[in-house]
Amino acid sequence: MWFLLMLVILITNGMSAYGLRVIAGWADPATLKFPYLCIWYAGGTASILIPMLFKGVKLGLKELMFGALMAALSLGGQVAMAVALSGGVPGHVVFPIAIGGSIFVVALSSQIFFHEKMNRLTLLGVGMGFVAVILLSIS
Repeated sequence: MWFLLMLVILITNGMSAYGLRVIAGWADPATLKFPYLCIWYAGGTASILIPMLFKGVKLGLKELMFGALMAALSLGGQVAMAVALSGGVPGHVVFPIAIGGSIFVVALSSQIFFHEKMNRLTLLGVGMGFVAVILLSIS
């Protein structure tokens, strides 16, 4: 089940960033980015809450606070990408910085907040992520 959920996250996360690029190419992207992001975040919230309601899962204050924090940070990143794209920054610059920044923040915060040790395989994975971002920005 976790594999299916990770696949859904991978696909939908990429699609939201792709949609920002499409909107940036339209004539008046400034008026479209906020409704677009509201639709994506409402859909994401529904895709999480509806199965939870069916299974009878109850949310505590801690889960709501972390969820709200993650949503706010994610929304801030998406808005920053939309503003950069609509401001004329090329997509081949914006997306590698956003993706590489995400890899860096996750790797760094896992060590700072959760004291996670990075073994060789983890370091290889993070390194391959950075190499992929560099290769995507070159092509």
